[in-house]
Amino acid sequence: MLYVPYMYYENYSDSPVIKEDFWEYWESQAEREVDKKTFGRLRREPVLITEPVKQCICEIAELLYKADEIAEQARQQGGAGLLESYNNDGESGTFDLSRSVYTEEGKARKIGEIIYRYLSFTGLMYAGVR
Repeated sequence: MLYVPYMYYENYSDSPVIKEDFWEYWESQAEREVDKKTFGRLRREPVLITEPVKQCICEIAELLYKADEIAEQARQQGGAGLLESYNNDGESGTFDLSRSVYTEEGKARKIGEIIYRYLSFTGLMYAGVR
């Protein structure tokens, strides 16, 4: 069961980046990230899938989709990040990996920020016993 159907995503986004054929894959990747931070509560209690949860999943799915596209382009061009500077005297370039959401560390940091922004006051991230 998807937490967020494609029709919701279409209405959420002014210009949907992810096509319907690919939505199920990217939505499930976003679900996995949210489930890690919410200790699987949404799987056990689907009634907890509220508007903030759906919006969070949409934003994470888009982030993951865009990151994958950029990473693929970088691989094809032989780079590993965003080009920060280029010198044609010796044909060298510098890639900025510190701020990039397209590295694994950068992606994890950005996903954490998104989840915190949407779910920090919902009680879903509480690690204690209820």
